[in-house]
Amino acid sequence: MRFDPRLLVPIIILGLTSVGAYLVGTRLRILDASMLSRTAVDVLETLGLAVVFLVGNLAVGTAGILVFRALTGHFVSVYVVSDAVLPILSLIQALVLQRWRERSR
Repeated sequence: MRFDPRLLVPIIILGLTSVGAYLVGTRLRILDASMLSRTAVDVLETLGLAVVFLVGNLAVGTAGILVFRALTGHFVSVYVVSDAVLPILSLIQALVLQRWRERSR
């Protein structure tokens, strides 16, 4: 299997826009460079929380389908809970919870 350099394009774009935002933000004194590492930790916390929500959402969805099957006798595929929107909604749940927690302090 050969490495496809096209796989680097999104990473390069992400890197360039991140460096650009850093430079513009710090030069215009909109952003404090010393807060970047703490912010990165906060982002990782939020991503971890999003994973917890995703696992919980998948578990609740799967359990709901199994209960529905048992009660009605109708077959519903468990693949219904594997919708591509679920990770995005789980991230939104995590973002809301993090903001709520911050504002409740």
